[in-house]
Amino acid sequence: MSALSPRLAAIVDALPLRPGMRVLEIGGAPGAAARVVAERIGDGLILVIDRSAKGVALTRQNAADAIEAGRLEVRQASAEDFELLPGEEPFDLAFAVRVGALDGRHPSAGELARRRIAAALTPEARLFIDGGDPLREIELPPRDSP
Repeated sequence: MSALSPRLAAIVDALPLRPGMRVLEIGGAPGAAARVVAERIGDGLILVIDRSAKGVALTRQNAADAIEAGRLEVRQASAEDFELLPGEEPFDLAFAVRVGALDGRHPSAGELARRRIAAALTPEARLFIDGGDPLREIELPPRDSP
């Protein structure tokens, strides 16, 4: 496994990860950060979503060991379209690196993406993106009542 770039390593190091967490990575292809997160959360799970079929395929290839171990899953979806599968548990933490819908480059997509992400997280969960030192937290809209 190749080492993370210093920037990506700093981002992963700054995430408040705990063993057993369920983590959602938005736009996570080709899976470099997800592989490290999967190691750090032990028996938890990281789901990587990416809008690109090629990116999803690369992540599956690069993270085959973590996928086989049941610690990492990959799904093709954009943040704006993401929904939990029926019966799927919500996530404890979400993060994104260089995702235009969340970093202000695409404001209208960002509003929808934040609503979709909030709906897939536990009430206490937090969303982090790059662009801080090294992360910044994005405020999420109120979760819909069950």
